[in-house]
Amino acid sequence: MIGVDHDKVFDDSGTAANLPDVDRRLILAFLSSVPALAWAAGSGSGSDATPATGAASATDGITVVTGSPATQNAVSATAAKTVAASTTSKTSTTPSLFSAQSPWNSTPIKPRLGNNTLPTAKQVPWIEESAYSSKIFRAAANDSPMTVIADDIANQLQAGAVTIPRFPAATMPATGQDGHCEILDPVDGTLHSFYQLRRTAGTWRAGKYARTSAQGSGWGTVANPDNVRAAGCSTAGGLLLASELGLDIVPHALAIGMDKNAFLSGPVWPATLQDYTGATTYKGVPGQRFPMGRLLMLPASFDVDKLGLPESRAIARTLKKYGGYIVDATVGSLNFYAEIGSGWNKSYVNGKYTAAFSPDMQAIKAGLRQLLAQDGFLDRDGKPYTPTPFRSMNLLSMRGPWQSYNGSKSFGKYDAATDLFQAEATAEPRTVRQLLNTHDEADRFGYKKQSWNLNPEPGVRYLVKAIGAGDMTATLAVNSKSFKRYAATTKLAPGGSVAFTWPTDPATVTEIFVDKPAGAAASIRLELVKA
Repeated sequence: MIGVDHDKVFDDSGTAANLPDVDRRLILAFLSSVPALAWAAGSGSGSDATPATGAASATDGITVVTGSPATQNAVSATAAKTVAASTTSKTSTTPSLFSAQSPWNSTPIKPRLGNNTLPTAKQVPWIEESAYSSKIFRAAANDSPMTVIADDIANQLQAGAVTIPRFPAATMPATGQDGHCEILDPVDGTLHSFYQLRRTAGTWRAGKYARTSAQGSGWGTVANPDNVRAAGCSTAGGLLLASELGLDIVPHALAIGMDKNAFLSGPVWPATLQDYTGATTYKGVPGQRFPMGRLLMLPASFDVDKLGLPESRAIARTLKKYGGYIVDATVGSLNFYAEIGSGWNKSYVNGKYTAAFSPDMQAIKAGLRQLLAQDGFLDRDGKPYTPTPFRSMNLLSMRGPWQSYNGSKSFGKYDAATDLFQAEATAEPRTVRQLLNTHDEADRFGYKKQSWNLNPEPGVRYLVKAIGAGDMTATLAVNSKSFKRYAATTKLAPGGSVAFTWPTDPATVTEIFVDKPAGAAASIRLELVKA
């Protein structure tokens, strides 16, 4: 969860050892340490492995394919055929979440993997499908609306009441402290995401609410980085679904959580955020640390067939093709997140512990390596593409805070659902202003403090675009810290745009003005993208 210290979350809800699922994890960890029950991974990716020609080897922290170019191509082709062959018997018929080019639906081309490994301590590998996972409830056209009181509306920096147009009667959040829950509305394509959702005295409340498109990227953006997971994504992303149980390979990347003893502060693409206290509470050491958002994969040499359970083999095949993104912090475990009650976790079946479960999970954990380089990605349809870098995205948000300007009455507010500054009808002209300061980008929560999320680059040419509807204009002005004016756009109405070069001063204050004449309601936002 963004902005939450997960250690404290567990302190508030009881120690991990008091939670039934964690009890089971600890018992299984012990069982896997007993020689008679443990199983050697044999993935061929460890430091003691000797690669043959055409195998994966470690050089300067990156796994490369050795041998002649023909051999390298043969290895890649063989791996691809192996994955393809494994999916011929059972494939998914469930409509895919998110866009074709979503990182969740993408496959790295010629992945090069690093050598860092996960720590032995506090990283019990586990499939979380209970109190600390999530479930997707699918709305129907005849479901009734419901108002949810949110302490934090993601990217709006405000508390408030939100109306969910179609709220399934069966909606039930996870029972753990995080209280995650998702509602997928196929009527309008919206994904409603909740953190700490609960019903109190007949009223639904949430610690945080986020609204995104089910056909978007599934991740945050520079302008709108926030969501209900620490990485800036929803809990629907990477979730092992009940409908996917029984597949030979899951058709998307997986979501991974890990203890803070393996984290390196500083999120990487596609993550936009990390835990609020990550700069001080992430405790990874060299050789055993990973940033939020990093893609972990199993190497091509990992022997899936040595795993004992079909669920384990499906997860391993998925990690070889798509990988899994690090999205959240846990306490004491390495989690693969599955939909609540989905049946992916086969640790305990019919009142008995499954002997193969923990050795399988330990083998997968031992084989995981981080993706350090690739030659682009294939999208869901198999088409190559290059993801849009963060600094080429829109950098500007209209979230405010907004203040009345030059004696005007205040009006309007930012609406995260539409990503627009929404103004009500007014009887007289009005003007409001927001300020954006450049800041140290090591603080990934500057966007909450009247600062840019990513600072515009000095000397770079940008295009300012106005989007919206109705009679209203917006202006962007760039000043020095002493408010000496460097540059300003004209008043831009929806549909207008102008290009200019950002001042070379690295420390600027940007003013955004919204001017509305007397009259009907209107809406507007400015975007700032590289020209």
